[in-house]
Amino acid sequence: MTEVVARRYSGQSADERSAARRERLLQSARTLIGTQGFPATSVERICTAAKVSTRHFYALYDNKESIFLDLYEQILTQSLDRTVASLTETAGRPLRERVPPALLAYLGPMIEDPQAARIAFVEIMGASPRLEERRLEFREGLVRLVETEGSVAAERGEIAPRDFRFAALALTGAANAIIYDWARTPNDMDVEALESALAALAVTLLAD
Repeated sequence: MTEVVARRYSGQSADERSAARRERLLQSARTLIGTQGFPATSVERICTAAKVSTRHFYALYDNKESIFLDLYEQILTQSLDRTVASLTETAGRPLRERVPPALLAYLGPMIEDPQAARIAFVEIMGASPRLEERRLEFREGLVRLVETEGSVAAERGEIAPRDFRFAALALTGAANAIIYDWARTPNDMDVEALESALAALAVTLLAD
């Protein structure tokens, strides 16, 4: 039987080269969209910055919308994974103790990177019907998480019942605006003060 050997360049297989191109394209898209905005970013600019040909780009993505969706999902999946991990770690503790670390886990990628904040909180808004649908899906996932945790705490008699959907939307909307404003404008508030203020807001809306 003839052995088929995968052709390799620079010690990488075709799949490895494709994965490396994808990572360079995503990093390029993150930088450009996170600084110049989605409308001002073209496929050609993404490819030039990533040192990837447009032919290879279209082997991975249908268009600019597709790579933006991949980038947005990468950021939001990281946020939600961190949130779930935080809630799992603090399971059984009072809600007012669990809410601050869970919120900061969710917001962490955006606090750590102003480009991620612009992508997740500004550029995604109304970028396209497909992107808006995905944004709303991620938002609903977060709202359902808050509703579940809040309802359980209320059933235990730990906090007063309330409209947890309203509270979750109020919190996420306020946090999005606060972090983006903090990331884009010079101010005297350091990260610790920002996180403390956000944690206090979360407790007020969800656990007081």
